[in-house]
Amino acid sequence: MDDFDKEVEEAIKLYEDAIGRRATRTRQMMNRHGKIGALSRIVVSPEPRTGFKVLRNNNKLDKTFEAIVVKYSNKFEKNSVEAAQWHLDNPDGKEK
Repeated sequence: MDDFDKEVEEAIKLYEDAIGRRATRTRQMMNRHGKIGALSRIVVSPEPRTGFKVLRNNNKLDKTFEAIVVKYSNKFEKNSVEAAQWHLDNPDGKEK
């Protein structure tokens, strides 16, 4: 397992610990689309997703899927990286 995979698993685990149950839909999406495909779909959502909000509210913005997409931008399409960066720059879902 490389660093990218470890960081994705860590993000999911932090989310699961915060909500007190398995992230079933997220894990299904990962199985269906792979980690890169799933993260690409998740970060382009116009509204912050639940996982993002939970980690943001727990002061773990740096552990979100958005942070991972930006960090490993070479693995993702430009639109996914730009959307992820927008969410990180506007964590409340509104432009500053």
